[in-house]
Amino acid sequence: MNKSQVTISRFKVKNGVKELQQDKIAMEEPLQIRLVQGDLSEVFSITLRTPGHDYELTYGLLFSEGVISSACDIESFELEQLDGRISVNQFTVMLSPNVNLDLNNKIRRYPSYSGCGICGKTSIQALELRQTRQTKAILSKLDNQLIQSLRHTLAGQPLFSSTGGSHVAGLIYENNGVLDIKNSPFFEDVGRHNALDKLIGHELHQNNLSQTGILVLSGRIGYELVQKAVIAGFSVIVALGAPSNLAIKAANQFNITLIGFAKDDSFNLYTC
Repeated sequence: MNKSQVTISRFKVKNGVKELQQDKIAMEEPLQIRLVQGDLSEVFSITLRTPGHDYELTYGLLFSEGVISSACDIESFELEQLDGRISVNQFTVMLSPNVNLDLNNKIRRYPSYSGCGICGKTSIQALELRQTRQTKAILSKLDNQLIQSLRHTLAGQPLFSSTGGSHVAGLIYENNGVLDIKNSPFFEDVGRHNALDKLIGHELHQNNLSQTGILVLSGRIGYELVQKAVIAGFSVIVALGAPSNLAIKAANQFNITLIGFAKDDSFNLYTC
C-alpha cells in the first residue's frame, strides 16, 4: 500500500539565511473508481486523495452520493491493471444486482479535487440535501472543557503531526452519555471531504452507521460536509474552522448542532 507521506529536501529561509533541510510532505494521488454491475461498466469518479484507507473512502463516497445504502451493496473490490501491472490508484467496484444504479445525476464527468467535495456533479439537482439515516442525538454537554479535549485530539493525529498538511475527521463515540475518545476512529486526508468519506465508510462497514457520537473536523465547514453528516445521521459537528452560510442553513434545516472556531477557551455556536 502507498505511504501517506514522503520525505523531500527543501530550503528553510529565515532572516535571510538559507538552510537545506529534510521535510515530510503529505501525499496526494488520484484514485479512479469504476462501477460494474452486470454488463454496465463506467468510471464513477476520479478523486484526488491521500493514499490509504481507500476501501473506506470508496464506501463513504458511494454512500454519500446515494449510489449505495449499505455496505452489503458492494460485492467486491478489484484493483485494475495498467500496462499489465496492478494499479493501486484504480478501483473496480462490483455492485450487487439489488442496487438501483441510476448514474444520470450521480456520475462525475471530470475529476473531483481534494479541496472540493462536489466537483464533477453534472446537474444542480445532484446537490439537493437528503437524509437517509435517522439522526442520532447525543447526551453529552458541549462546554469549553469538552471542546478543548476534542481540539487536542485532532491536533495529535499522526499525518497532521508529521506534515501539517492533512485534514482530520473523527467520530467521538458516545455510549449512554459517556464519551470514549480512546476508541474513537479518526481518518486523515489532504481533502476535507475525503477524510469525512473515509470516516463514514468505516462506520458504514463496521456498524452500519449505528454508533452515536460527535463529528469533529479539523478545517472549515462547507455545505458538502454538512450534507455528508446529515446523510450519515450525525447530529453534532464540531470544527476548528469557520462555516459557510449554506452550511449553517443546511444544519438548521436538519436540526444539526453546528460549532465552529473551536478553541481552548471559546467556540462559536451557529445552530442549537
